[in-house]
Amino acid sequence: MIRQKVYETGSFCEIEIFRVSDRCKKFKRKTKIQESTPAQKKLNDKKSQRNFVRKVHLNFTQEDLYIDLTYDKENIPTTREEVMKDIKNYVSRLKRARKRLGITEPLKYIYVISNMDNNGNKVRYHVHMIINSMDRDVAEKAWGKGRANTDRLQYNEYGVEGKSLYMARQAGGERAWGGSTNLKKVEAVVKDNRRELTKKKLEDMERCPEDRMIFEKLYPGWFFTECIIERENKEGAGQLRFLIKMRKYKDSFKTS
Repeated sequence: MIRQKVYETGSFCEIEIFRVSDRCKKFKRKTKIQESTPAQKKLNDKKSQRNFVRKVHLNFTQEDLYIDLTYDKENIPTTREEVMKDIKNYVSRLKRARKRLGITEPLKYIYVISNMDNNGNKVRYHVHMIINSMDRDVAEKAWGKGRANTDRLQYNEYGVEGKSLYMARQAGGERAWGGSTNLKKVEAVVKDNRRELTKKKLEDMERCPEDRMIFEKLYPGWFFTECIIERENKEGAGQLRFLIKMRKYKDSFKTS
């Protein structure tokens, strides 16, 4: 049978379409299921990385901050546990600063601990972090362990997928990433054997994955961005899997 999983995360939506065994539990009606969270584990597979991107889109907007935290020579940590302690202290300082600024919205954050550069070479520990909106200068001064560089999240038609994937791929080792307990959890709306997903429709999707009209008719109210077609194994054999990416409004994000 054909299974459809829809992930709505703010202004963005991803749909997975794939075949499952007829022996699997059948979802006759649309059913919400909570995705298992790979929290504090390695982000070394596509499923975990996609979950991470969806979690960022679900919890943050273009008003929020992306932060790179690095260490000066006097504060270089030698273990991941030291970095986690520094993050905990930094979060406490951010919370106090937000209170002084009169910000009533609770702090939300997600972070990745890394000791790799863009080429996978070992370097000093550093942290990539996203927090909800506040004064950039205050957020930078609160670090106190070295350099903090902040920027507003830069959204495009893919949201902040590029930045989120960069964070995920920078993660290394156990307990590589974490976040605040008030982050919304990623949910999928699952339905099996949707009437519109006929054999011919799937063939059309495979033949013309760039035809936006196919997907916008299936999912009204969403603008088509991309359709990725995958096979179950690296040799290109096995059942097809479709990953359809869509966005809610053309003007719901900044492009610069």
